[in-house]
Amino acid sequence: MGQSAGPGHGWSRRRFLGLGAAVGSAVLLSACGESADDDAPPATGSGGTFPATVTDKFGMVTIPAQPKTIASVGRTDHDVLVALGLVPASVYQFVPTMKRGVGVWAESKLGSANPEILTFPVSLEKIAALRPDLILNVQSNGDEAEYRKMTEIAPTVGLPPNTGPNAVTWQESVRVISTAVGRAADGDKLVADTEAILTKAKNDNPTFAGKTITILLGTAGKLGIFTTADTRTRVATALGLTPSAYVAGLGESTFFTDLSNELVNDGDADVVLLLTREGLNRADALAQYPALAASKAATADRLAVVEDFDVSLALAAGSVLSIPYAVEGLVPLLKTVLR
Repeated sequence: MGQSAGPGHGWSRRRFLGLGAAVGSAVLLSACGESADDDAPPATGSGGTFPATVTDKFGMVTIPAQPKTIASVGRTDHDVLVALGLVPASVYQFVPTMKRGVGVWAESKLGSANPEILTFPVSLEKIAALRPDLILNVQSNGDEAEYRKMTEIAPTVGLPPNTGPNAVTWQESVRVISTAVGRAADGDKLVADTEAILTKAKNDNPTFAGKTITILLGTAGKLGIFTTADTRTRVATALGLTPSAYVAGLGESTFFTDLSNELVNDGDADVVLLLTREGLNRADALAQYPALAASKAATADRLAVVEDFDVSLALAAGSVLSIPYAVEGLVPLLKTVLR
C-alpha cells in the first residue's frame, strides 16, 4: 500500500494481500463526535479527559479536545470508529466492491452516512477539505513524509512505535484509536468482547485443537502462502489451530510469499484453506489451480475453499468488526474438514 494506507492500492493481488499485513459526500462529526447509533456509549475511561496524548512512531501526539471531525485514513481505522459508534468523515476504500468504503460487517453500524472515499494515492486536499480536528493513520506503512504533511492539517495519529508497516494488531489499533477519541474504556470492552468470540469458537470446536493449517491465496493462476505474521493465520491460531511446519518455517519477515506448484505439497496440513481474489467456488478454483487439485490435501479431502468473498475480505481486514464476521463464516468451513 504505497503511501500511508499501505502498498499497492490498485485492485490487484498486492492490494488484497496488503489488507492482512496484522483497512461520497463528507459526513462531519458534530458535538462530541456524531454517533452512528443513537444508543452509542458515551465517552468514558482514561481516554475521556482532554487534552489526550497518544504515542506513535514519530513521537507524542496531543489531541487538545474531543475530536468532532475525524478523518480516517489507515486501511481499517474506520472499523474501530464505527465499532465505537462514531461516523468517520472519510474512509479508505481498499476494494471497489465496498461502495461506502466499509465491509459488509460495518455497513449497519455506518447507518445512512456516506463518508468521503479515499483511494490511492491518498489526496491530502480531500482530507484538508474536511477540516478535520483529528486524522487517524494507524494501520499504515508509517511513511514519514506523508505523516508530516498530514500533521500540517490536524493532529495525526500514525503507526504505533516498534510496529512494522501495516502490522498493527487489531487489539493495539482499538486501544490507540479509542484513547485518541476519548473512549478508552469502550475500546477495552470491544477488545474483550472480540477476544471472547474467538475463545468461544475455540472452546466450542475442540477438534480444532493442535490441528495444523496452511492458508493459501490464489490469484490469476498463481498461488501464494500466508505466514505467521499475517492476520489470517493469527485468527486461525486464535481458534486453536497451529501453523503447519512449512508456514512456521517461513518466519515473520513478511506476511506472504509466493508458492510454486512444485512446493504445494510442502505446505500440506490437517486443513489447507484456499482464498481466491476472484471469490471462486470450489470447482472453478480446482480447475484454475491444477497443482492444488492434485495435492495431498485435495485428494484426502483436507482442502477447504472460502467461496464467500466477504469472508475472505473480513479475514484480510482483521479488524475488531471484521473478525467476528470472519469467524462466523470460517468455522463451519473448517468443521467440514476437521470433524
